[in-house]
Amino acid sequence: MVRPNDKLSDRLRVRARGLSPSLTRVLEFIDTHRHETMTMSAVELAAAIGTSDATVIRSVQAIGFDGLKELRQALATALGSGQSPIDTITRTVASIKEHSATAIDQVFADHQETFAALASDETCRSILAAVEKLSPAKRIGVFGIGSTAFLVRYFALSLNRTGRSTAVFDDCMAPLPEQLLEMGSADALLMLAYGKPYKQATATIAEARRLKVPIVLITDTNEPFITRHADVVVPVLRGNAGRVAMHATTLVCLEALIFALVADNPARAISTLERLSAFRRSVYK
Repeated sequence: MVRPNDKLSDRLRVRARGLSPSLTRVLEFIDTHRHETMTMSAVELAAAIGTSDATVIRSVQAIGFDGLKELRQALATALGSGQSPIDTITRTVASIKEHSATAIDQVFADHQETFAALASDETCRSILAAVEKLSPAKRIGVFGIGSTAFLVRYFALSLNRTGRSTAVFDDCMAPLPEQLLEMGSADALLMLAYGKPYKQATATIAEARRLKVPIVLITDTNEPFITRHADVVVPVLRGNAGRVAMHATTLVCLEALIFALVADNPARAISTLERLSAFRRSVYK
């Protein structure tokens, strides 16, 4: 069990001295399989190690923990606030086990919290301010990278179907640098940018600022490097911090914006949908 500058590893190594080989083997597995230990029961650990669940519990107690729950808390601290997919899925599953909840219960509980925040007076005011900023735009730019790229594609498609022209900046259908050449045709920019600043977001913000394109930012961050450049910031949470990001609340926010923009000019939306129906008849019938 060798992990330099790791307090938990040091604790395991020091307290394991003098223990039986069977207990030491359990502790070595725990130290080298930390993510797995965060999510496995004593029975599951025993099966993976080739021992009994009683031996697993004795090993954990031999190094000063009351049980697996306390050990998992120490592991979570040792893992820190890493944001890799492995880190976030590990913390999410560990949280489900800790609270004896099913995955479905956990998802519903998290969404209840994020929807409550979305419906707050402050957030509703920011959504209305976003509508006011986007409504006059003849062409709306939309930005989203990674998983949010699917959301901005849906948002852009919905706007197109109701008579709004869009420019998509998602680094998918074309490289982002080429897409940014279209920024000059946008009259406003809607950005989905979560977490810490990253190059795609900062480059997009820089180009929008250079061209004086107003920015509406949907985010869960207070990072001033991003938020200070936005004309409107809409705070939207994606679940509990440090766990797997969920996007239902973001989708609801986007759909609120879509319908608010449709309500602002229903005649244009109806006219566009009529033309769309005619196109569909000519293509599919």
